[in-house]
Amino acid sequence: MPNTYAVINDGSMVVEFWTGQVTHDELLAHERRHLSDPLIKAGASVLVDAQRARFGTTEEEIADIAVLYSRVVGKLKVTRMALLVNNETYERALVFMKEVEGYGVKVIIFNSLDIACTWLGLDVNLARKQLQALQAESAQVDASAMS
Repeated sequence: MPNTYAVINDGSMVVEFWTGQVTHDELLAHERRHLSDPLIKAGASVLVDAQRARFGTTEEEIADIAVLYSRVVGKLKVTRMALLVNNETYERALVFMKEVEGYGVKVIIFNSLDIACTWLGLDVNLARKQLQALQAESAQVDASAMS
């Protein structure tokens, strides 16, 4: 399972953990689910830890994600997104940032969890705890898929 996320702080914050190889179809499915999740409240912020992930989406295919955002203009719940990415994903993250900002989402790429949390107004200890729980959940799913 390449992605898992939790909605916290009464729907005002989403913490995502990505790992392993992520196909373009998996990324699109996540975005569709995320954009329609009733637990996420208007004005929510998102912390994305994708440092352990490898994305199969090309820079050109990122426009497909922007199309999803364009379909919910005026109803888009997320307003801020902090991305923690690896060097391999950095260029794609820049393209994503430029593509979605036109839809009212402010995206910044970080290399430090502490600074990303400060920008989002999220307690870093809460973020670490949530990311550890998501990582453990992801590892359990992977282990049971292998059995």
